[in-house]
Amino acid sequence: MISICFRNLWRRKARTMLTVIGVIIGSCAVIVMISLGLGMSKAMDGMLASWGDLTSVTIRGEGGGMMDSSSSSSKSSDKPKLNDKALETLSKIDHVKMVLPRMELNTDMITITTGRNDRYKLGFASIYGVDYSQFNEFGYEAETGRLPTVNDKNTAMIMGLNVPYYFTDTKKHGQSARVERQQLADGSYTKPFFEPQDADIMIGINNKKKQDDNGSYQYGGRGYEHKLENIGILKEDAMWETPYSLFIDIDLAKQLIEEYNKLNNIRNAKEPEYSQIKIMCDDISSVDYVQKTVEGMGYTATSMAQIREQMQGELGVIQGVLGGLAAISLLVAAISITNTMIMSIYERTREIGVMKVLGCFIGNIRGIFLMEAGMIGLLGGIIGTLISYGISFFMNTFMGGGLASVIGFGGEDGGGEISIIPIWLVLLALAFSTMIGLISGYYPANRAVKISALEAIKNE
Repeated sequence: MISICFRNLWRRKARTMLTVIGVIIGSCAVIVMISLGLGMSKAMDGMLASWGDLTSVTIRGEGGGMMDSSSSSSKSSDKPKLNDKALETLSKIDHVKMVLPRMELNTDMITITTGRNDRYKLGFASIYGVDYSQFNEFGYEAETGRLPTVNDKNTAMIMGLNVPYYFTDTKKHGQSARVERQQLADGSYTKPFFEPQDADIMIGINNKKKQDDNGSYQYGGRGYEHKLENIGILKEDAMWETPYSLFIDIDLAKQLIEEYNKLNNIRNAKEPEYSQIKIMCDDISSVDYVQKTVEGMGYTATSMAQIREQMQGELGVIQGVLGGLAAISLLVAAISITNTMIMSIYERTREIGVMKVLGCFIGNIRGIFLMEAGMIGLLGGIIGTLISYGISFFMNTFMGGGLASVIGFGGEDGGGEISIIPIWLVLLALAFSTMIGLISGYYPANRAVKISALEAIKNE
């Protein structure tokens, strides 16, 4: 039967190839369109991953530094507090792997200086206390130097890329008191007043009872000073948070708040709260459950998985449109196969009659025509797959940046794989194209077996 099918198709080469071309176009369209959708999905996940971990849930609060810790008379918020008790409760939620607290310090509480006689003073930065034993879990990377560890609790800090440029020279005035970070002609950047790597940084507690003429506060003295070494500079992150951030250990941050309250005679100060808690889930599928549980406790929580779900909905619409366009091509191919097989029946009416007279089973006669239609679909699928690989390679190699920009997803360089053809897509395309052939050949095959043997052998 296989031999008969090949001979019949080969006997009408031109018609067979024209029909196969229709299947090639249809299967190629399906593979390329789906591959573009997979490429967009992967690029989207990569983009979201650069913004933050897809398995994390973030809770934001007022924090120890967003409000003055001395304001014991502040109105209590309806939201539950982000304190150590909350940390313990959140860590017991199912599917929670780790909780990462972060505390932001009020810049009015401390003064940060460096250089001889504290010449250079930090004017602006977001100052965070984090657990050094978990610092690697935040996803930060060092541009120079190294990341802090648990052994650096009271001795080290790490700055963002732009923080050194926010130190002002207290002996200068106007524009000369600061250095702007600008790229030079040779690709390098302007140097700050001091070399930040391994620089000695002094953190002094402000005494709000002693105000200088320029509006700043005097330091509390030796008992209220902490000397740290800046051990590195952090790389820029996708959310532009780290360039303007300075990190110390969270226990030191709590100590600074206690010393500030003691120096300024603040009694009954409210308990310091975390400005943010990041919850790491054991799997991306658990994020939705953890987020809803946290929100049920009264917290406001966000996650990249939530944003991912919204973007995937929009992406699904795009993929549906692309798939619909490809389906039209396959529909045309299916009509072409049906037409070819019906024409073949008219031309082979006498042959069908002879097979019936010789005693061929009806199922075998039907099988021959179905097999021919299936072979047309399979052959078109194989050739279409090979062409699809070529188109995918061309797009990824020569059109990656431009098309990724149009689509709206791309890596840092705007490139990356915009067309991805996994093996399951190849197998699916081959099975689908073969199925299209069999379905298209079903009506002609049934028509063939209904032809009368006596009438058929009379046909010229």
